[in-house]
Amino acid sequence: MGDSEIKKDTGNQNELQKSGKNTKDAKKSGGFFKALKTEFKRVVWPDRDTVVKETTAVVVVTVILGVIIALLDFVIKTGLDKIIQIG
Repeated sequence: MGDSEIKKDTGNQNELQKSGKNTKDAKKSGGFFKALKTEFKRVVWPDRDTVVKETTAVVVVTVILGVIIALLDFVIKTGLDKIIQIG
């Protein structure tokens, strides 16, 4: 982050504080749910294709890691059993 970006960020924070839009004001006026609704409107929700692709990637990686961990567990257990039988 450059100096100009930091100044912009602090400038935005100062503007929010001056405008009175902070959590204290929202709690005092009972506008917590209004603020929450406003924030949810600002969120850029992914489209269906993106969600499906990312979910598939997460499931595939989880299964692969599960198989790797199971194989390592089996190898270590078998090795320890052989060591114990020798001793």
